[in-house]
Amino acid sequence: MRKLLAGFLFASALSGATGCASKAKPSTTFVKVDQVSLGKVVVYRNGVAFYERRAQVEGGKLTVRVPRDRVDDFLKSLTVVDAKTGKPLPASFPRQQAEGGPFLEMTLDIPTAKEPGQVADVVLTYVTEAPVWKPSYRIAISDSGKVMLEGWAIVDNTSGEDWKDVMVGVGSSSALSFRYDLWSVRTVERETLHIDEQFAVAPPTAVSPYGGAGGEAAPTMVAELGDDEIRRPAGHPENLDARLARNAEESEDYAPDPDAGSDGDFGNLDVTSGSIAPAPPSVSRGSGAGGGGSYRDDSGSKKRPAKPKDAAKAARVAKLEQERAQLEYQRQRVSEGDRKVAQLAPDLIKNRRNLVIEGYADANEPGSEQRAMDRANIVKMQLIDAGVPPAQIRVVNRGAVSGQRAGVRMVTEAPTAEKSASGAKPAEADASPVGESHFQSEIPMTVAKGTSVMVSMVRAETDGEQVYLYDAESDRGNDRFAFKAVRLHNPTDSTLETGPVTVYGDDRYIGEGLTEPIPPKANVVVPFALDRQIVVDRDDATENQVARLVTLQRGILTAEVQHIKRTKLTFTSRLHTATKVYVRHTTEKGWLVLDAPKTYERLGDAHLFEIALGAGETKVVEIAEATPLTRTLDLAQPTTLDMMKVFVDSPHPSPELKKQLQDLLAIHREVIDTDEKIANLRDRAAEYRLRMDELNDQIISLKKVKTATSLSRNLQDKMKDISDRVQKTTIDIVDNQEKLMLAKVRFQDALAELTLPDAAAHLAVTTP
Repeated sequence: MRKLLAGFLFASALSGATGCASKAKPSTTFVKVDQVSLGKVVVYRNGVAFYERRAQVEGGKLTVRVPRDRVDDFLKSLTVVDAKTGKPLPASFPRQQAEGGPFLEMTLDIPTAKEPGQVADVVLTYVTEAPVWKPSYRIAISDSGKVMLEGWAIVDNTSGEDWKDVMVGVGSSSALSFRYDLWSVRTVERETLHIDEQFAVAPPTAVSPYGGAGGEAAPTMVAELGDDEIRRPAGHPENLDARLARNAEESEDYAPDPDAGSDGDFGNLDVTSGSIAPAPPSVSRGSGAGGGGSYRDDSGSKKRPAKPKDAAKAARVAKLEQERAQLEYQRQRVSEGDRKVAQLAPDLIKNRRNLVIEGYADANEPGSEQRAMDRANIVKMQLIDAGVPPAQIRVVNRGAVSGQRAGVRMVTEAPTAEKSASGAKPAEADASPVGESHFQSEIPMTVAKGTSVMVSMVRAETDGEQVYLYDAESDRGNDRFAFKAVRLHNPTDSTLETGPVTVYGDDRYIGEGLTEPIPPKANVVVPFALDRQIVVDRDDATENQVARLVTLQRGILTAEVQHIKRTKLTFTSRLHTATKVYVRHTTEKGWLVLDAPKTYERLGDAHLFEIALGAGETKVVEIAEATPLTRTLDLAQPTTLDMMKVFVDSPHPSPELKKQLQDLLAIHREVIDTDEKIANLRDRAAEYRLRMDELNDQIISLKKVKTATSLSRNLQDKMKDISDRVQKTTIDIVDNQEKLMLAKVRFQDALAELTLPDAAAHLAVTTP
């Protein structure tokens, strides 16, 4: 590594000594001070450079010629100090010079050098415009846990002046840089007041409720969803899938039982004759609601089951069919609402626009205020699931408004006065810390005008190693493979600015990368190659956990839930050696990390989670984040009851509420178990029926064989045994159906009696 490093260090040092031609056209104007040469130049990253000149002055006068286009920078930064006493010295400049001249001549009075033979040592410093310097790095990797780090600053001399034997430095900081007019003469126009004059006072300008001062762009409505376009999530009392399932279940109640024959049992058995008239072997349900279904008999001809016998049942079937048609139409409307949300989300994410979701209700619907808020919260959850950070979304309850239909309006917030004045866009905001850096050449350098030079910033051995980085978030990231990377420690007390990195290893070039700013004494992971040796499978999922119950009315629950998104990453190594993988994961504002790898570093707003991966090993890593939401839930739905099971086992509910919920869940468990038992009994009965069909065919066939009397009798005995089992199974089905009906009644009764002990303290629905 040392041999390789010496080679490219020598080349860099050579280029730094000789300089390189700059493509930029050199300027012919620079600050000139009575043939006094420069002593120091420090170029900064904010478009300016610091100059220091040291002069021996005789006669008490020092003339400075400043280009007109640099006068303002020069005047706001000039310092003239006596090097011996440290006292500031005055400077004057006549204003009678022609305004159009290319230079302004300034005369500096040096009182300590006015007498004959007196010489004053004067230090002159100032700041003027200059091109920014560019950083460039080289890293040589070894197997010793160390890397060699070199950093160079490329400085362009476009000042129009040769820098001879100058100490050249570079620096960066959070310092602001701007132009300010100090040359122009200013006068103030003063107003003449009259005591008898009358003034009309105008009212203040109105301010938008969404932020921003008057005169700015008004809030913009970007989407509107009607109530029938909002997709209710699982567990919601108006969930479309649950309503369709209930419609289908009730429709089946009017269709013939596939396990029942014409007399309502499992076929017409004639044990004495040894024959059986089986029920239809298979039944195919019709797709229409309440249509009763259809089946084909053994001959293949299509049969229709009997229609409901009385007018009341027929009317109910017709109503179910109409309801299903309406639900199918609503499914199309919900799909349209999903499309609107899907179109809006990418724009909000990309431009980081804040959104206000206004919830509206119909004045005639019960609980209009709560339902308006419920609609807004549902859409908020949809946008969060689509990737919009929760901190960018705000929910407003508008309730019932005349002329406004029930649903939601989505409005982007107007920019604040500060953002409008600066012209800054939210997407341009960068929360990364800005560090201080200063690097100085150790020996004087000569840089001819119109050339560039490479100034050494750092050359040191530091802690570092080759690792892998999984970055699926960056613009040039990859969600399938991890990048080969180098992790190193910044050994300096300065920030290393963003710049290209050339990486060497095993006496050869192995890749290039681009580093982010590295704070002093901090670590950084720089990707430089994509070798596809670390394969990553990603699985994203969401869930909801009840955190607090707010209101409860006859089984309809309003609750604060933790909306949790889980990212499961499965890493598979194809390497023959162990390695480390760092996972870059950004937690957006409004999310809280619940579960993640314990070892991590911070990189701006992102985490770098460290994972040790053995040779050929597969490891699963899960990152869970949560954000609070308000949900309306139907306690009778399985999804809600599953959430309540988790809630009961948590420390959140009071003992009284926990006991009620445990009793309710126990009844629900009984309903599920009984329903499953009925399904198993039906399957068993179907198997018996098929076996009876086989025996019946065999008994009929044996009637033609005179010597098969004994075998025929044996088969008839088996037929009778299976018939007994069928009858017992039928009785068990009826008994369990009664048990199921009673359990459902008990469940509904317990649901109606369920109370919320602490509901009085939380009557209002809160919005996170």
